[in-house]
Amino acid sequence: MLAATRIPSDKWQWFGLPGHLVVARDCSHHLCTRVGKYLISTVGHYRPFNKRKPNEMSPIEEIGHNRFFETYIFKIIKGSCECGCGKPNVDLKEIEALSANTDKEADKNHIKMCKKYAEEVA
Repeated sequence: MLAATRIPSDKWQWFGLPGHLVVARDCSHHLCTRVGKYLISTVGHYRPFNKRKPNEMSPIEEIGHNRFFETYIFKIIKGSCECGCGKPNVDLKEIEALSANTDKEADKNHIKMCKKYAEEVA
């Protein structure tokens, strides 16, 4: 019989960069955490650069339908990101997603998913 083992939070790897979304450079809120074989990525507070008025920021925009924040979970695959950021390569097909509309809710979603994916089968 397989026993469940928990990956303790001191074994999680936190990154100071966003983990997904091509326009993440325009998101001021991001969390990215490696938990075992998974990368948990939360982004939000999307405020793209205002092209019409170069010295002004645009208002905050949704990053998806009816959401300002999103958390995605990705399976880690062999190797590291080619850009040299130190993050692992991931299969870009997300495993699971959670939406949020406040930074507090987004942070809770991120930790909730970190804890969920910290449970592994040994």
